[in-house]
Amino acid sequence: MAEQSWHEARLIPTSGINGPDEQERRATSALLAVLTSVREYGRVLLKPCGAPVGTIETYIEVPFLLGDKKLYPDGLIRVSRGSKRWTALVEVKTASNKLATDQLENYLDVAREQGFDALITISNEIPAVAGQHPTQVDKRKLKKVELHHIAWTQVLAEAVMQKEFRGVADPDQAWILGELIRYLEHKASGAMEFTDMGESWTSVRDSVAAGTLRPTDKDIVTVVSRFDALLRFTSLRLGRRLGTEVVPVLTRRELADPTMRAQAPTQSHRDSGQLAGAPTIPGTVGQVGPEEHPA
Repeated sequence: MAEQSWHEARLIPTSGINGPDEQERRATSALLAVLTSVREYGRVLLKPCGAPVGTIETYIEVPFLLGDKKLYPDGLIRVSRGSKRWTALVEVKTASNKLATDQLENYLDVAREQGFDALITISNEIPAVAGQHPTQVDKRKLKKVELHHIAWTQVLAEAVMQKEFRGVADPDQAWILGELIRYLEHKASGAMEFTDMGESWTSVRDSVAAGTLRPTDKDIVTVVSRFDALLRFTSLRLGRRLGTEVVPVLTRRELADPTMRAQAPTQSHRDSGQLAGAPTIPGTVGQVGPEEHPA
């Protein structure tokens, strides 16, 4: 048989993934293992979540008791520096699976009882504003435990920027990070690209075309949110190619209050049937765009 048909052995294989549970388990294990193996990448991904610089340990499917319930968060990350320890639970979703409020609130309760610092979620959901979480939870559960979200697109973008632009000192670690990149870029991994504008897109688009869109239509807010997610996804992807942080242009007031971000595009969408936004690239004369997306 010709060598062209042979499959190269891989550190993180994409073959043999049967169903969403196996997909999530393999993606979780692969990412957490690489965080411990590639020091530079582990630091850059965990620093925004409050982790100190230190030795990273990771575990998968650690069991905990909450009342009479036995819970299994997808992962646990512990960073140690001297006598100081920072610990976070990890919940992962792949493909189109969404994070669930009740599950996250249970894990926040576990983290509080155990004295852990944070809960980190990873999924294909992309919040409109960096630092915002895509899932609503009871804010009272966030008094002692922080909640952070990282989109798979961001996980991949940071991996590419670290390997190709910032650099990895150890050649073996660079190869390991390259294997994670190759895995996440494969469609079987469940780390999907941005695929659509959501269920409300068609009805809103048709209403704009017919001139029947009403200011009180709740679907407008959903479409605007998806557009902002698309803009952020595009910024992350562009940054991955350029090797720098590319972010959507937002005012200080919009960054401080994400709900304000939806007001202007919502009004524009109702009035003109168009949505506009622009990314900014460090070191350039001005912003790119604005980009417009007709309904």
